Amino acid sequence: MVRIPSAPVLVVLQSRDFRLLWAARWIHEISRRMELIALGYLIYELTDSAFQVGLISVFLNGPRPPLSLAAGMLADRLDRRRILAGIHAFYLLIAASLLTLLLLELVQPWHVFLAILLQGTAKVLDDPTRRAALFDLAGQERIAHAMSLETLTNNGGKILGPLAGGLLVEFYGFTGAFIALVALDLAAALLMFKLRLPAGSGALVRDTAFWQGIKSGIGHSFSNKFVLGVLSIALVMNGMVLPLQYFIPVLATEVLKVGPTLGGLLGSAEGIGTFCGAIIIAVRRNYTFHGRYFVIGALIVAVGVSAVAWSPWFLISFLLLLSAGVGQSGFSTMQSTILLLSSPAEMRGRIMGSQGLVNGLGHLIGGVEIGAIAQAFSISLAIGVNAGVGLLLMLPVILLTPLVRRPVEAYQRCG
Repeated sequence: MVRIPSAPVLVVLQSRDFRLLWAARWIHEISRRMELIALGYLIYELTDSAFQVGLISVFLNGPRPPLSLAAGMLADRLDRRRILAGIHAFYLLIAASLLTLLLLELVQPWHVFLAILLQGTAKVLDDPTRRAALFDLAGQERIAHAMSLETLTNNGGKILGPLAGGLLVEFYGFTGAFIALVALDLAAALLMFKLRLPAGSGALVRDTAFWQGIKSGIGHSFSNKFVLGVLSIALVMNGMVLPLQYFIPVLATEVLKVGPTLGGLLGSAEGIGTFCGAIIIAVRRNYTFHGRYFVIGALIVAVGVSAVAWSPWFLISFLLLLSAGVGQSGFSTMQSTILLLSSPAEMRGRIMGSQGLVNGLGHLIGGVEIGAIAQAFSISLAIGVNAGVGLLLMLPVILLTPLVRRPVEAYQRCG
């Protein structure tokens, strides 16, 4: 008799509240990826500028560096369920506002950038709160499997979102795309309002001074070599490699000479690969060398992105991004897993805030720099050179930190 319920990933899914959080995340990721591809084409149509397409990354990630540490502290101090419900209601309001402007034919580039800035601000608080809530629901023993399910949702969204967004833009226009986005955001918000978390979630550090708590989170990020290694590689990846996703409309139009439908399909390629890789991670029972999955995954992504920059053929580009996606599954899943395992319970929100800070800082710099190079020279040069430099910058971190050499152990308080 096959004992399906004993599979670790299915044990995690036995929790009703985990299923609610997971389902809401599925819907939101599809919506977010649809929106990114639709807004990329909208800005490109309104401005005919690769640099301004790159500004999507700037406005989306600009709030992260100044706000991420404070957001992580809030995730440790406040009711996480209320934070998540409020954020998803805010996402719905933003999408509905853009739809209204499109219906009235009043939308301008600054409207789009303002909406993206507001979404980015909300996402700063969303990410650490959600990941800390995942730990609350899954526990220490199942966190790697919970994060693999998180990776599945992220990349299920990467598959379905860009493809659906491209199809909707091509056949129903931007208004049709945003009608679908509003419907999806409404469904995600309703699910999040039904969520319940274990008693005591987010109430672990109410007696700690706010800024002192942020300072202690920064100190832990530098003192723990596993945390420092993960954050260093994450900074390089988000600055030099991963901004490719914002430039898919430019790459599809200028290099591959295809329309929004195939552009959306290209945008889904990495998600397909990551989805497949995340399934493999989810069904494995035990992990010891989490850092090896993280590092190898990062290297595969960087090589794949560097190669796709020079490909003039759609099929080759699609397959290269698909392969990069397999590496992305290890990088994404183990990034948060290592940070959560290496941190004390009362500091998990702040460490997720540190992750948000470096990710946002990387995308902020990368979006501007890649967009400027693409505008001055070519999108292929901008993406290819950055990914190649990213590979070189990761090597010292791999050699100087214990990510590959030592297994990651759950945090144990001294004394």
